[in-house]
Amino acid sequence: MRQEKRHKLQLFYEILIAIEGYMSNNDVTAAKPTHIQHTSRLSYDKMMNHFNELEKKGMIIYRRSNTDVLISITNKGKQFIKQYNELMILIESAGL
Repeated sequence: MRQEKRHKLQLFYEILIAIEGYMSNNDVTAAKPTHIQHTSRLSYDKMMNHFNELEKKGMIIYRRSNTDVLISITNKGKQFIKQYNELMILIESAGL
């Protein structure tokens, strides 16, 4: 079965939700890329491109060390999630 192509905003939302969910479920301050990749169903290359864009927009903090890569969601990223949810509710209530 073929999956419908996702819009960039939807991909950003799914990535941010994956980060936020991982952080709250595991009681940590950052998520690991592998978990985000599996949750958002993206290839590694596409995920990294989206990470770079989200980092430039100030929605995530992408930290690299010698042994680990950790991603945290910023307040701006949390605000995006909230506004995206509000937009989806508006669209659904309008029957679009």
